[in-house]
Amino acid sequence: MFQDNPLLAQLKQQLHSQTPRAEGVVKGTEKGFGFLEVDAQKSYFIPPPQMKKVMHGDRIVAVIHSEKERESAEPESLVEPFLTRFVGKVQKKDDRLAIVPDHPLLKDAIPCRAARGVEHDFKQGDWAVAEMRRHPLKGDRGFYAELTQFITFSDDHFVPWWVTLARHNLEKEAPDGVATEMLDEGRRAAT
Repeated sequence: MFQDNPLLAQLKQQLHSQTPRAEGVVKGTEKGFGFLEVDAQKSYFIPPPQMKKVMHGDRIVAVIHSEKERESAEPESLVEPFLTRFVGKVQKKDDRLAIVPDHPLLKDAIPCRAARGVEHDFKQGDWAVAEMRRHPLKGDRGFYAELTQFITFSDDHFVPWWVTLARHNLEKEAPDGVATEMLDEGRRAAT
């Protein structure tokens, strides 16, 4: 009876266009909830169930709900993801891999697998470069990443250096070339 009803479709479209929306950046908290920061003065509360669809730093468009003088945001669409290529620590549980991004506000492990061509057998604690492949606001069920590069083992003493080089996509070896002496020209001009 209500299927393919043009009046119902028109009403639905009208309600959809009148619903208040806001675009902003998600700021996550350690407690599980978050805020959608629209600008310096305005932010909206994002409840924990809705935070499962987004990640700290994502730029999103959200539907704004007002209940009892409290406004909350429901994530609707992704404008720009916070993570695309990132460095993290591998976790292995029941032969399943996950990676925890190396970021102070991102604590959740993201399920992942090694990309084709990556021959390393990843173990618990290994460091790797990953790329996000799935995001809940893109129509996927959950977050999912692909391990694209092995960085180092967890017990390597040079972990901070290798991780920093990988984060900035730099080679581990110094480039070939002749080391030249730099002259401090500013000092010589003053004397």
